[in-house]
Amino acid sequence: MATCKSSSQTGLDSWQSSKSLSECLRYSLENKMFTNVTFKVGREQKSIQAHRQFLGIRSGVFEAMFYGPLAEQGEIVIPEVEHDIFEQFLRYLYTDDVTMDGANVMGLLYVSKKYDVKILEQKCLTYLSSSITSDNACVILEQAHVFDEQELKEKALTFILENGDAALKSSEVTDLCHECLVKIIQAEELVADEQSVFEAVVAWSESACRKQNKDVTHENRHQVLGEAIKHVRFPLLDQKYFAKNVVPTNFLTDAEKLKILTHCICPDESVSPFNANKRIGIIRREKIIILRLTNINQRECICPCSSNADHGIMFSVNQDASLLEFQLYCPKSRTTANYDVSTFITDPTTDDVIEGSSVTKSVSVAAETTIYHVEFPRPLKLSKDKKYNLIVNIDGPDSLCGELDRYTVHNGSFVCTFFDYQKSKHINKPNRRTGVGGVQVSGLMFLV
Repeated sequence: MATCKSSSQTGLDSWQSSKSLSECLRYSLENKMFTNVTFKVGREQKSIQAHRQFLGIRSGVFEAMFYGPLAEQGEIVIPEVEHDIFEQFLRYLYTDDVTMDGANVMGLLYVSKKYDVKILEQKCLTYLSSSITSDNACVILEQAHVFDEQELKEKALTFILENGDAALKSSEVTDLCHECLVKIIQAEELVADEQSVFEAVVAWSESACRKQNKDVTHENRHQVLGEAIKHVRFPLLDQKYFAKNVVPTNFLTDAEKLKILTHCICPDESVSPFNANKRIGIIRREKIIILRLTNINQRECICPCSSNADHGIMFSVNQDASLLEFQLYCPKSRTTANYDVSTFITDPTTDDVIEGSSVTKSVSVAAETTIYHVEFPRPLKLSKDKKYNLIVNIDGPDSLCGELDRYTVHNGSFVCTFFDYQKSKHINKPNRRTGVGGVQVSGLMFLV
């Protein structure tokens, strides 16, 4: 164990003299002063020293471990907790201070439950509850399920169902257990295109095979999914997508494939055990297209599409919604046109790029097409009355452009308002013809 010379022996001012209680405790922990217990932590069995008496004061589990009838005397081995998490946990016990983020919150939640530190456990749950996003919702749901935290579980599940397309496209969907996966994909309230549901199921099955040390074959993927495959509403899929993407997986028997295709041609035919009804969550939400330019300028080459200039608009909506895509003009020509499109959305108040809004893609536009669509990787959640700055960089043939900008567009009770787009540090070079916004951006599609 570590030893320490007293201040009277050294003739120097004591290290304790200018420190608060929490500072003294932290100093003694970090400098291994007077420590009398050693933990071997993580896969690398890193040694971490601490003080039995202080840990016993802070945790009933540690009290029983060190002072109970079966008290442990030697080194304490904790292989399932990484050393950095355990160090942060000890720092909290000594100082009540913790810095929580997405990287450490799950580990801190586990260790706070293991050693029955209720206040830290509640801090973790509060953090998770207030920081659910499309990218982490599946992980939070799964951990809430593992820890039997019903309130957090319901909140995460509700978020996933309301933001189904985005949550199911997250890579974290593969972290779900079979039970949680089924709970999501069987839900009537799920707001998701059935294609997103199927692709999430495919990704999950491949991951499950690897976790179970099985070859990723059609048979094994079908086996790990079991009856979960029946919750995908195959009759709602586009027939061409079904033929090209579903049939080759062999998730369905030949009889099931025939039944689904027969139903598509003759809707009165039974498709049991599959469900052919749209989910209630989808029915309740509506796709709305807002066209902000009322005419197309038919003069060719009026709008250069060069990568050295950006088009942009600023907009806001009068209710919470999700942005699915935007539309751009292209030349009305007799040949196919190819464009490289790069876009992002910023928050005008901070000039920060909105997470998930960056899109870079090549688009091939068929002859005689007036506009083309650029979809975001997942629906972007928009807040009521908040302004958003949409910036688009286009590289390709010169194109048609729009005229007669509309500042306010109504679609029933839904209202979208447009403004001059704001200069941004992310913009290469503003386009000379902006008006209310870039003459290329003809419309926006929302999910309301």
